[in-house]
Amino acid sequence: MSDSLFQSLLKKFSHKSRSKKFALLESVFGPRPDDRVLDIGASGEVFLRYTFEDVYPYPERVVAGGTDFPEISSARRHYPRPSYALFDGCELPFPDRSFDLVFSNAVIEHILGEGRQEKFAREIMRVGKTWFVTTPNYWYPLESHYHLPLIQFLPRPWQRKYNSLFGRQVPKGQIQELGLLSAGRLRRLFPTSHIAKVRVTFWPETLVAYYVEPGRQIGDRKSSEARPIGRASHHAVPQ
Repeated sequence: MSDSLFQSLLKKFSHKSRSKKFALLESVFGPRPDDRVLDIGASGEVFLRYTFEDVYPYPERVVAGGTDFPEISSARRHYPRPSYALFDGCELPFPDRSFDLVFSNAVIEHILGEGRQEKFAREIMRVGKTWFVTTPNYWYPLESHYHLPLIQFLPRPWQRKYNSLFGRQVPKGQIQELGLLSAGRLRRLFPTSHIAKVRVTFWPETLVAYYVEPGRQIGDRKSSEARPIGRASHHAVPQ
């Protein structure tokens, strides 16, 4: 079944947005063959065909996982080269500073419950020497989970009604439990980080909290030691 014009535009938009995020990651991190990387939120379905595992040049150095076993199993089928683990991002089973990079794309807004986003952020900062955490911008008019304009600003009963009338992404009559973040909220969670605003359209759609370990000089690495993010062995458009 062919995509609608709206769906086709969303796929192009998503691909361009992820490309900008990966370009930013390359510019601030610069992957090296000996770097150990943790990907929190691995999926073989949600981001299939253009995600971190598609573009990171040293996938054997990646440990990927999360709380959802079916998603991890699916990720392993599609991306067999990384290692995988089942873990709670709020209680990571890894020693302090055990990863050169912790990467997490569009996960933190799904961390719900009192104080759990704070725990998630603390764990990332504990196990990572460098981190790169992305999330949709609360203030962007088109909410990225519903694909409906302005729905995040409505009271929950109104969200349900709105989605029952116009929704296609989230089942009609249901609501998506989300903890969307503003730039200020993200900065409070990651106080030592830079907060980048990634824009494809007229307003930043994505926020990124990133921190680079002091002394990691990207420009000093030899060209033979690193390959740029985005030059994967296979390229495809997102599904």
